[in-house]
Amino acid sequence: MMKKDSISDHELLVLIHKKTDIEKLKKQNKTITKRRIDKLFQKLKNSVKREGLSTSEKTEKVVSNTNKKFDFLIVNVDGASRGNPGKAGIGIAIYDKDLNLVKEVSEYIGIATNNVAEYKAMIFGIKESIRHNAQETLFKTDSELLVKQVMGKYRVKSIQLMYLFTEVQSLLKRLPKWRIEHIPREENKKADMLANKGIEISIKNKLTNPSFPLC
Repeated sequence: MMKKDSISDHELLVLIHKKTDIEKLKKQNKTITKRRIDKLFQKLKNSVKREGLSTSEKTEKVVSNTNKKFDFLIVNVDGASRGNPGKAGIGIAIYDKDLNLVKEVSEYIGIATNNVAEYKAMIFGIKESIRHNAQETLFKTDSELLVKQVMGKYRVKSIQLMYLFTEVQSLLKRLPKWRIEHIPREENKKADMLANKGIEISIKNKLTNPSFPLC
């Protein structure tokens, strides 16, 4: 009978991204080996390739496009998928401290599950917060899973979500101050509308332009 790992792949990946001294961990925990780490990253690499994700695109350097600094931003994010997996879109609505709309984003992301769409919306939202030089950011989403996983209360079991999770964690380190809040779907209507608009745009473009890719 194989000995059960005393630390999960999810926990190990989080520690790696926190730049924890893995050599020290290896001495303390015999289940952490170079072979195991290599295998974990190979799983991530295969998942990225299988789902058509671009590592270069997803880890691109975020360059600020504005000189203005925002003391506080509210970033509502949402992802939608018709079919789960199916045609998916993301929606982001950004507000300043006075609840003035700063920017809205509506994009089609191809074929994806609802959870993947939620994560990609979060990633886009974080990048926008960085671009706008936010000193403090409040992320709002109606996805309890996203909130619980980002806060470390739920484990990330899906290899694909693990890849997206680690990108979220990496990007969040670039924000001076942030927090994330779970809100009812009714309070996230703007972002939800934008996410579904992204899907509608893709369908409309496909009807008017047969060469337009839907995945």
